[in-house]
Amino acid sequence: MRDPGKTLFPPNCECHGNAIYSIRKPGERNPNLVQRLAAGFFIAFMLAFPPSAGAADPLRVLTSFLPMEIFTRNVVGNTPGVTVESMLPASMGCPHDYALTPGDMKKIASADLFVANGFGMEEFLGEPVRRANPKIRIVETARGVIPIREGRDAPGDVNPHTWVSPRNAILQVREIESALSAAKPADAEVFRRNADAYVSRLSVLAAELEDAAKTFRRRNIVTFHNVFDYLARDLGLTVVGEIETAPGQGPSAGEIRDLARTIRERKVPAVFSEPQYPPKLAEALAREAGVPVRVLDPVATGSPTPTAYEDAMRRNLSTLKEALSAR
Repeated sequence: MRDPGKTLFPPNCECHGNAIYSIRKPGERNPNLVQRLAAGFFIAFMLAFPPSAGAADPLRVLTSFLPMEIFTRNVVGNTPGVTVESMLPASMGCPHDYALTPGDMKKIASADLFVANGFGMEEFLGEPVRRANPKIRIVETARGVIPIREGRDAPGDVNPHTWVSPRNAILQVREIESALSAAKPADAEVFRRNADAYVSRLSVLAAELEDAAKTFRRRNIVTFHNVFDYLARDLGLTVVGEIETAPGQGPSAGEIRDLARTIRERKVPAVFSEPQYPPKLAEALAREAGVPVRVLDPVATGSPTPTAYEDAMRRNLSTLKEALSAR
């Protein structure tokens, strides 16, 4: 039984006056000293080997629409700490006259890098994007492309559909590589290797198209809108007419008749439509002109898989060979 007149102390303590002292056995370590030493070693290690900001911080990349997403994903590859997202859904097509939604503004606000085509394709670039995220870096990938200006008599605005030319796509991929390397220097070598591999594939694709073009017997084409002008320049083709001369603005009956007459006079072998537009107008023009309809894909809609651009362009190559090689 405990004696109420006595104060008990732990076995490793003793009392001197009003003070209680801890008594360590021989060889027993001071736990406070051990903690201080451990903390000191940790601080010294962190100072000697600080974490790399470029390697640790995630890089969030937002692309404007499908072709920019495909190009960016090929350069990023499987690099850890980098996310790639497209602002527009892959079914949207070219962002002509597109107005940003609240959802788009949220995506922009959370991104570090915005990869765009440029040349006026994304009219919302500038103040709306800066308002959503003042710190975001905007990369206009087409800046190294030699532009085609609209208007044959009085050139005006620049044609923004640069990516449909594989030669231009190579320049745009290099712009993406440069921007990613600047944003995440620790992975610059990885981005370079990925870009080199993709550019090598695009160079093979460009050569296939150019070699095939040497065998074409017809060189005049009519397209749905001005999306294939850069590819036509690469292949020595002439776009003699377009069904839709302004985004979302279809031709009148008189314009259909005039374009049909041009097709007959210039011996255009087919009317080239696009998969993202209803075929009705192209079919009406083809009936009027007495030629078939063929589909060319500008890779503005579809899958964002790494080979999607090459796959679509090779289908275009087959279509052009079929349509333009016949007498």
